[in-house]
Amino acid sequence: MESVFQVMARLEQEGTHFAVCTVIDATGSTPGRTSFRMLVQSDGTQTGTVGGGKLELLATEAAREALRTGDSRVVTYDLEQEGRNSIGMLCGGQVTLFIEYVGCRPPVYVFGGGHVGMNVARFAAAVGFDVTVIDDRPDVASPERIPEAHHFMTGDFVETVAHASFRVQGYHVILTDKHSSDERVLRALLERGVDAKYIGMIGSRAKILEVYRRLAAAGIAVTDLARVHAPIGVDHGGQTAEEIALSIVVELVAARHDHEMADSLRDKAHLASLLEREP
Repeated sequence: MESVFQVMARLEQEGTHFAVCTVIDATGSTPGRTSFRMLVQSDGTQTGTVGGGKLELLATEAAREALRTGDSRVVTYDLEQEGRNSIGMLCGGQVTLFIEYVGCRPPVYVFGGGHVGMNVARFAAAVGFDVTVIDDRPDVASPERIPEAHHFMTGDFVETVAHASFRVQGYHVILTDKHSSDERVLRALLERGVDAKYIGMIGSRAKILEVYRRLAAAGIAVTDLARVHAPIGVDHGGQTAEEIALSIVVELVAARHDHEMADSLRDKAHLASLLEREP
């Protein structure tokens, strides 16, 4: 049987959120002692214990509420049959629990492990994203080349999009080594209708407008194209691969916090609105 810490490590690796209930104070007669802990998943699955009985049932309910709200909190239970904070037990003691919400690292899928993609992976991992690098070149998408990335996928880009098990509300960053591959990936993502928090594509204003025209002609809705962050990143004047990667990750962080960027290259270009006005 896995311990609380083993389950915690596994769930973090899988990118699954969970809550940990820890006894931080116990006085009088109580079934649980200080440092007892229990991990609770969103379906109510428990690992470990805070003492059992009615206390454990209430702790599990509090943990699932923390999973719904994303908030941690401290709760105190009186283990008595009567009284304002009593929970109908005969022990007579008091237990205080810290209900800790542990969120998962948001997933970033970097299509293209070239110089910009490599640095996006590094910077994104440093600021708390779970990074997957995807490329059709196995020597490019590898832990030897990009040790900061957490996962790798190799193979045809469109086939990967069609069959990959993307996590919901993911961040998809399109930075392949060919304009045609960028377009193919974007089209595949939009046609599949991936549940994405963010989709961004690198490229010049002229390139992106032409890609949008072709995708619109192929039946992609202009409203879907308008959600794409292209040109990708923010306008900070930098030109090196590292500087471009930094501008992209700044935009990812802004999207994670639902923050509107005044210097967004996409908003400055207004390409989707231009497309809407074309005959």
